[in-house]
Amino acid sequence: MERNYEESALFEHQFWLKVLTDHAQFLLDALAPKEKEDIKKATYFVELFTNLLNKVRNVNLVAFSKEAEQAAKEIRMFKLNIIQKQLEGKITIHFMPTFINHMVNEVEEYITVLEFLKKGEVPPVFHELHYHLVWLTDAAGHAGSISSGLDLVEKRLKEKSEEFEKHFEQFYLKAVEMTGYLRTELHHFPALKKFTKDVSLELKLFSHFLHEVEELELSNEILSALSARMADHMAREECYYLLKLAQSSGLEMPKCNPL
Repeated sequence: MERNYEESALFEHQFWLKVLTDHAQFLLDALAPKEKEDIKKATYFVELFTNLLNKVRNVNLVAFSKEAEQAAKEIRMFKLNIIQKQLEGKITIHFMPTFINHMVNEVEEYITVLEFLKKGEVPPVFHELHYHLVWLTDAAGHAGSISSGLDLVEKRLKEKSEEFEKHFEQFYLKAVEMTGYLRTELHHFPALKKFTKDVSLELKLFSHFLHEVEELELSNEILSALSARMADHMAREECYYLLKLAQSSGLEMPKCNPL
C-alpha cells in the first residue's frame, strides 16, 4: 500500500474517530435520564467508535474506511434525529440545537474525507476557504459554550471567551464574502492571505486559552459546568483546523498535535 495513503488515512481516522467518540460521550452525558432509548443509542456509538479507533492500526485501510463511513453516517442520522426532537419539543437534553448542528457539520467533513479514503486515494487539500467555512462557526460555538458553561463569578474568563466568540463570528462573515469572490476564478489574493494569517493567529491564542481552561478544570480551580475533556476536544479540533490552513495556504505548520 502506498506510504502516503497509509499515513494520511491513519491520521484522518485517528483524528475523526476520537472526535466522534467524544461526540457520542458528550451526547450521552447531556441526555436526561428519562431519554432511555437515546441513551442506549449514544452508549452504542461510544462503544462503536472506541472499537474502531482501537483497531485502526491493524486493518486493511480501504475496507476499514468503508466500515467507518457506515458508522459516520449512522451517528450523523442520530444527531439529526436529536435536533428534530429538539425542534419539536420532544426531548430533554442539555445541549442547544446549534451545538449539535456543529457536530453534524463535523461528521459530514469526515464523510467527505472518507469518499477518497474508501477508494484508496489520498484526500486532497481543499481551498483554505473550505476549512474556514467548516471550522469558524465551530470555533465561535466553542467559545460561546465555554462562556455559557462558566460560573457567573468567572468574569474575566467569560469576557475572554465572549471576545473570541465575537471575533470568530466576524471572521465567518468575512469568509462567506471571500468565498463569493472565488467566482472571479481568482483563488489567491493578498486580502485572503492576510485573512488566513489573522484567523491562524486568533486560533493559536484561542488554543492557549482552551489549554488554560483545561488545566483549571483538572485542578478544580475554576467554577464551571465544563469538563477538561470538552476543552481538550475543542483544542484538538482547533489544531486540526490550523494544520489544514497551513497545508492549504502555505503558512508555517502549527506545533500542536490534533491526535
